[in-house]
Amino acid sequence: MRYLAIVLHILMTVTFFICGTLLWKRRKEPEDNSRTFQALFSWFSAFFTLMFSFRTWAGTMTADGAFLEPEHTFVPIFIQMCYFFYPLEVVQFRISRAKVHAILFLLLFIGVCGGIEYTVIHTYSDLWIHLGEFNVWFRLFALTLMLFYCYALLLLPYDWRKSSASKKHILIYASMFCLMGFLHFAEQITHIYWITLVHQVVWLFFFVLITYFELKERLLPSNSLTVGDVKVKPETKEKGLWNRIITALDEEEKWRDPELDLNTLSYYLHSNRTYVGDAVKSNTGMTFNEYINRRRINYVVEHLKQHPKENISQLFHFVGYTQRSTAVRNFQKVTGTTPAEFLDRIKH
Repeated sequence: MRYLAIVLHILMTVTFFICGTLLWKRRKEPEDNSRTFQALFSWFSAFFTLMFSFRTWAGTMTADGAFLEPEHTFVPIFIQMCYFFYPLEVVQFRISRAKVHAILFLLLFIGVCGGIEYTVIHTYSDLWIHLGEFNVWFRLFALTLMLFYCYALLLLPYDWRKSSASKKHILIYASMFCLMGFLHFAEQITHIYWITLVHQVVWLFFFVLITYFELKERLLPSNSLTVGDVKVKPETKEKGLWNRIITALDEEEKWRDPELDLNTLSYYLHSNRTYVGDAVKSNTGMTFNEYINRRRINYVVEHLKQHPKENISQLFHFVGYTQRSTAVRNFQKVTGTTPAEFLDRIKH
């Protein structure tokens, strides 16, 4: 099992280093610092797993012999703090990072530099006997607070006008963040080896997923685009529900909302999804999804005809797409050509 752990740690080290390097090379593409933070954290994780591999080989992993070992209780608090920087940059949530991290920095400082003498706990009987000691319940409190800290990411308010990633991506990130926190907690209070392996595999998958999304799927916003450049409106307007739909789409710019679907629009209009879907179908001859996708792609097409040098990825993000593959697929479905073919045609 020791050799399996060493191989996994080496794989993690190489993967984290590669992910960090790729993100660092393209860190200036977004207007925020998300890739910079993730690259630095990837390199830090590579260093951390490299040390793990050396210590596993040397047989000096103190966590293997004791529950709630201080190093493996308080160092993850620092790691969890680092996890928060990327989503805060992507969501553009206006909150002081000092306030977000103040309590955990205090716990980390007390736990590492507070001069606390920690009781070594080898069994659950030891844990029960020493539970009333400050050093024991303080470690339990720190681990429990770390779990709530993981969960806090799920509570961040999401505003599609400010965020440069979809809510789905943020929820996936937050969910994996919570999963890793839970696995670490379980690892510290059980010392079951397969939990440790699962924790490390999830950690590895997490970084690969974020790097893939950043470099292949994430569409970056542009501050230079405005809705006023091109207006795409249906040919007919009738009174009643259809008027309310058009008002919401045009005046509230709901057609640009990445999270827009038939359910969310119906809820916004205080109507029934069947009524809203029928109103769109009867006035446009298209389903709701077809109509929204056509509006978005028509905007991109008309804008590119007037500004052929515009960044098409930023245009895709502006009209409500947050994943490159989805935008390209819908563009080809509406226009019959790929974005690259369309750009070649209008430039020549």
